[in-house]
Amino acid sequence: MARMLALTVLIALTTLGLARSAVAADAAKPPEEPKDAVMGLYVGTYNPATSKAVAQLEADVINLGQGGYRAVLFLLTRNATGPLAELTGKAEGGKVTLAGKAGEVEWKGAIADGQLAAESKDGTVAAKLTEKKPPTLGMKPPAGAAVLIPFEEGKPPAMDEWANPAWVPMTDGSVLVAGGDNRTKRLFGDMKLHLEFRIPVEPEGKGQDRGNSGVYIQDLYEIQILDSFGLVPGPGDCGSVYQRTAPKANACLPPGQWQTYDITFLAPRFDADGKKVKDAVVTVVQNGTEVQKDQAIEGPTGQAKGRPEVKAAALRLQEHKHPVRFRNVWIVELKE
Repeated sequence: MARMLALTVLIALTTLGLARSAVAADAAKPPEEPKDAVMGLYVGTYNPATSKAVAQLEADVINLGQGGYRAVLFLLTRNATGPLAELTGKAEGGKVTLAGKAGEVEWKGAIADGQLAAESKDGTVAAKLTEKKPPTLGMKPPAGAAVLIPFEEGKPPAMDEWANPAWVPMTDGSVLVAGGDNRTKRLFGDMKLHLEFRIPVEPEGKGQDRGNSGVYIQDLYEIQILDSFGLVPGPGDCGSVYQRTAPKANACLPPGQWQTYDITFLAPRFDADGKKVKDAVVTVVQNGTEVQKDQAIEGPTGQAKGRPEVKAAALRLQEHKHPVRFRNVWIVELKE
């Protein structure tokens, strides 16, 4: 009996070792991205020429490719008023010289050594390159959560919960989209979803061709993923219910940084005859900022338009020909 038990343990350990070796063999290093010491979020102040009231300011500096940059200056009321000014320029000799107009007001400025300075007849701006981290980045799933993409730094994640085996586990604990969309094997209704995503740095892309992906709740309702850093967001931008409802704020971080979605979803309700009596409702918190609140979704969106609504269905993550990565994806199911 002791020999049989020892043999059984040995076989189990060998099988486990082979499984781990297979995961390691299938894993890949994360794709290399362009190193950029200029692009990013700059935080500082705006000093109006006609007032002593200093205003807090953020500047989104976007890589346009071929040495070009755009700096979009926002006051803290950025989403109510639009940008204070937009400046563009080229990198040369370790410095980016900027120029632009806001209405009839001309602005000029420069970025060097992680500092942005700009001025016009209306006032001056001084800001410093700053890396913000979402407050729920790396949040561990609570007991009882359905862990869909487990996350452990430096360990390729298992993808047992997913139907498409083509997605590539990465050695940093993330998974790279590949070979089509991916759906969970489990079905979900009401839920709280935590998901972390990384948009690639794609300076040459424009509009929907920069880091495009999406989160299809119940395989029907898309919450857009896109490089919308530096934009006044519309219904096709990151944080939107795709082509339905623009986000209330632009909460995007620069591409190349890990971002978070914390989504609360209530499935549509149906009567005894199967007729829908209440729309699905979603609240989306992106990087700690609420961008959708109790937003009703009248029906399927994007690629899912025209499909029937249901009480429970798979979670789908979209592969849209861009090397987007995901990690630390889990769901807490809500009970009625």
